[in-house]
Amino acid sequence: MTDGPRRFVCLDPRKAKRKAVADALAGLGPIRWLRIPPMRLRGYPETATEAQTALNMSKDRDRGPLVARLNRWLFALQYNGARAYFAANPDAVAVCWNGLNGTRRAFMQGARHAGARLLFFELAPLPGRVTIDPNGVNFANSLPRKIGPYLAWAKAESPAPDAWRTAGRDIRQRAPMQAKATPGDLPPLDAPFLFVPLQTPGDSQLRLFGGAFPTVEGFIDALVAASAQLPEGWHIRVKEHPTAPTSFADKFAGTDQHPIYLDNATDTFSQVAASRGVITVNSSVGLESMFYDKPVVACGQCFWAIPGVADSAPTPQALADLCSNPGALGYDAAARDAFMNFLTQCYYPEPATAAALVAARLQGPDRFGFWQVQP
Repeated sequence: MTDGPRRFVCLDPRKAKRKAVADALAGLGPIRWLRIPPMRLRGYPETATEAQTALNMSKDRDRGPLVARLNRWLFALQYNGARAYFAANPDAVAVCWNGLNGTRRAFMQGARHAGARLLFFELAPLPGRVTIDPNGVNFANSLPRKIGPYLAWAKAESPAPDAWRTAGRDIRQRAPMQAKATPGDLPPLDAPFLFVPLQTPGDSQLRLFGGAFPTVEGFIDALVAASAQLPEGWHIRVKEHPTAPTSFADKFAGTDQHPIYLDNATDTFSQVAASRGVITVNSSVGLESMFYDKPVVACGQCFWAIPGVADSAPTPQALADLCSNPGALGYDAAARDAFMNFLTQCYYPEPATAAALVAARLQGPDRFGFWQVQP
């Protein structure tokens, strides 16, 4: 991208998301909104691979061979079109909401391979904030996976160690789509337990970054098995996602010999507050639980699963080992303060005040190593 004036070319996310993009880019340059991405027949050496990857990451990847062939052809046209467009317009910045799946991935990869600068938007796990990243969102973002850069930033900027806590005051669980009964008798909340907030079945976070746990069903099976390793008196307390369209309550039937219970009635963050630790594949509740000073364990791929900030249990065996000694869970307060201060003060801006931070991200890596775009 040239150093001259910028213009932004955005696949139109519509509704409130469009406003968040417009607010964040206000004053930085004009925005061109695209209803459909550019397309071109003439391809590149990478076209077939990129089209297949876009299909593999699409929600429609399992809809049969005919649909797969048509989508792969469409993604190839979109990749070619985006790459040609941004090669011919070096001052343009490619903008997309999420950008992980199908058409949006093809568009952003085409722009990336043309040498364009990129901005990926997504809702943040903090109320009223957005993700704006030059590499991707969620685990695909540009943030370092080690604590050093965050500690260096905190030393240079000197934020109050607990300044990040104000950003968590309005965290609430999502309103449930339907009432869900809780089967069986539950232990009291003051008994020692680990809390597990489940994700929505089919969630792209699970599909793309779930690692050994790409489905809710498989994760529940691993939890049931791991619960057998808990010390006497401990239990696992599970809650299904409030907006999940289907329930897996039947998977908890017949688990009377295992200290694991389904509690869909109690508020998510009441359970977080009462727990001795939180386990998740890669739900945003993991990050939100840090506002409650809880040890957090990621079983999938999470950008926040940095030693000192959170623990990892990437396999069923690692999960079982963790459950054998849950009292050993913890975190480093200085590391978590530095990490969370960076997130709340820099990484998740409020849309109306994001422009200066976005401009800095478009300049590439800074002296602390943030905004390093990966291929």
